[in-house]
Amino acid sequence: MLAAAVLAAWEVSFLLVGSSALWLRGQDISVGDVDVVIEPGEANLLRLHTALTGLTVRPRDVPSVRRLGEVSVASLTTSFGHVDCLLEQGRGDWERLRRGAGVVFVTDVGMLVASAAAARALRRRFKE
Repeated sequence: MLAAAVLAAWEVSFLLVGSSALWLRGQDISVGDVDVVIEPGEANLLRLHTALTGLTVRPRDVPSVRRLGEVSVASLTTSFGHVDCLLEQGRGDWERLRRGAGVVFVTDVGMLVASAAAARALRRRFKE
């Protein structure tokens, strides 16, 4: 989850979902990677690109800002583990997911975390 905290420190607007969100919501679940729904918008995509370029093990694998606005998912390996940026999910469901989310602090950085119900629903949708 440190990768998500670093994204938040770079002021990337996102919503933590998946097993990380469920773990932070108190569920006994193993966390293998970080799944984040990215808020749409060019300025946010620019911040995301900058943050990912600094975080990833292979900066050349980071899609361009324009491409981030088009792809469904950007999956990258960072110094802190694997990160899946769910861009299409953000373009389609940001407002709905945002309504049920709350701020959780990790290493003194606040980040939006999906409700347990939303995190479970997304997990079922993408894992099945």
